[in-house]
Amino acid sequence: MRGIGMFLFAAVVALLLRTTLLAGLAARGVIVDVLVLATVTWSMRRNDGWGATFGFVLGIAADLDAAHWIGRHALALSLLGYGVGRLSNTLVKDSPLTQLVLFAAATALHQIWIAAFDASGGVAGLGWLAGRVLLATVTTAPLGVLLLLLPRLFSSRSRYGNASGSSSAG
Repeated sequence: MRGIGMFLFAAVVALLLRTTLLAGLAARGVIVDVLVLATVTWSMRRNDGWGATFGFVLGIAADLDAAHWIGRHALALSLLGYGVGRLSNTLVKDSPLTQLVLFAAATALHQIWIAAFDASGGVAGLGWLAGRVLLATVTTAPLGVLLLLLPRLFSSRSRYGNASGSSSAG
């Protein structure tokens, strides 16, 4: 029951951040993909099944919130959650470099997917697409690593464990 409560709490917090604080930053041109931050973090912690489920639930809620095609975020985030969850079985999840690469790749893929729906300029819009993907990746990936480093400053135990899914945080 505690896991489901954290599941719902994390999804609600991510959606609230996206529609309040981060919407103001996006209006100024700074893109932080909080949906990817939440999905990758959850997937690294809970592995592939929970990662795909979390990505799907968060994506559907984001699609309903944003009044665009239903399933646009849900498909991308569920696939990202599954992929990161599968990779987390073979990676050293406590490594900041590993986390940076996972956040950067997931953010770039999600932004390309989202921009494909937004871009109507054809080939002329490729510069805009590349700029959006690069900006979102450069802001989201380091922020994600910093957010995952914060708990380590206050606790000496490992949050994610190493390969094979061994986590000391149950």
